[in-house]
Amino acid sequence: MRKHTLTIALGMMITACAPAGFEVANDIASQTVQDIACKDKAMESKLWDGLKTYLLEQKSLPEADTFKQAMTEQVEKLASSNPQFGSNDQAKLEGELHTLVDTLLSEAPEGERVKTSEELLMLLSAIDVGDRTTVFRSYMQDKVRGNFNSLQKTVQALDLNCEETANDPAVTSPIADEPEENLIPQDTNKDYEYHKAQALSAGSNLAVFGGRWAMATAYQTCQTMQLPAMNDQTPDVQGISVIGKHSDGVGNKRSIASLSKVQTSHYYIRDVSNYGEGCFNVRQNPLIYDYGGKPYATTATTSAIDLFKNNGDGTSVLGIDCSGYVFSAMATAGLRLKAGRTLKASDSWAWGSSSYVEPQQNGLTCLNKISVTAANTMKAGDIVAVYGHVVLIDKVGADPFGINKITRESDCSKLTSADFDFVVAQSSPSKGAIGLNYFDARNYLPTSSKMKTGLEKYAYYTCLSKFNGKTYTPNVGTLSVVRHKGTADCVAPRVKMARESCIQSCDSLNR
Repeated sequence: MRKHTLTIALGMMITACAPAGFEVANDIASQTVQDIACKDKAMESKLWDGLKTYLLEQKSLPEADTFKQAMTEQVEKLASSNPQFGSNDQAKLEGELHTLVDTLLSEAPEGERVKTSEELLMLLSAIDVGDRTTVFRSYMQDKVRGNFNSLQKTVQALDLNCEETANDPAVTSPIADEPEENLIPQDTNKDYEYHKAQALSAGSNLAVFGGRWAMATAYQTCQTMQLPAMNDQTPDVQGISVIGKHSDGVGNKRSIASLSKVQTSHYYIRDVSNYGEGCFNVRQNPLIYDYGGKPYATTATTSAIDLFKNNGDGTSVLGIDCSGYVFSAMATAGLRLKAGRTLKASDSWAWGSSSYVEPQQNGLTCLNKISVTAANTMKAGDIVAVYGHVVLIDKVGADPFGINKITRESDCSKLTSADFDFVVAQSSPSKGAIGLNYFDARNYLPTSSKMKTGLEKYAYYTCLSKFNGKTYTPNVGTLSVVRHKGTADCVAPRVKMARESCIQSCDSLNR
């Protein structure tokens, strides 16, 4: 009895002296080491999800030393139950795990000068999917891949006992379960499938449908689809204030200074009088443009894309940025961005606008740059990206780049965005930071010089093809038009959106 009491007391002392976050870190370490013992092929993805869940729940930057201590304790437990696990093997495995922890939780955040848990969440998510948008991220990509490969080589050489714990209620996965309020009623699948079939029969592709489904869900109303695209006559939103800069020194932080002014001037809110039962009241808590804002999600595969809960990007407003919208559009349509990768809401943190400029280099292996001819040019559902912004093409006219009016090759260089005929779907700071919107390209592009210049080059090459019959894959350096492959390994069960049942009354999402 005395020995048992001393053991309990000693355990309580160790727990009391453990560093902050140790208990959660220890759970992640326990799962990782268990996966190592069982040679679980999902070990890597579960470790990524464990670290992301830590950042979501703890709201603080993890200490590498805390995680290394936890890994050491779990490897020691493994050794105690595996007599064949020699001291050299133990030291090698500990060393591999410590190196990986140092890379992910020390070198990576130090290299990007990460200051918040949200910033580290975005960084680790980007490394997880293969982002190489900067020299440092490219270096980290190779470093992390090397760490994991070395760890896997060590693991495969070990002879360990696998203790199955899946049915043990005391052992939990570090992946958070989806909060009950975010779950979508099962009967909404019929409504989604109905609208999807309607859209496809009308000639829309899945990317366009996903964009419209996401947009209508965001505003919780069918009316969003009925309004014409914004143009230069659309009045600005009033009542939104800039309150400072984000930590990167580039984007603005915004707040709603006057709710009543937003309600009476916001193009997609001003004429909405009520919402259905159980729907989110967007008038009372408007979604506006939020630089760096991503949909709320957990790392669970069942997690919905939730636009109505703040994901903690440094502001209190609801709303998402450009890449948050494009990801939501693709994911809710069941379109993977990376071939074979499980499609999850949490990957919205992974890809920024810059990733789409060179998609194949940055883990977006389901996207290819388009080639253009006079007869085969930009299409609805294409994605246009520059460093700093990304949009989805919602509609195109018969002559999207306006080349039909050109009668000789020498005039191709005279094409401008004023000749264009297409509509972009996006989240942008346009019109006083309206956020999610549809915008006529002819009126939008003059407000975005990089997009305007890049797309005018696409127009030029399309025009050249009219006269010389060649096919061009423009490489303009700062802008790319990319298209989803639609192949089997790039399609998956779709990701649902929170409160999407609120648009089930829509007669049509076609525009």
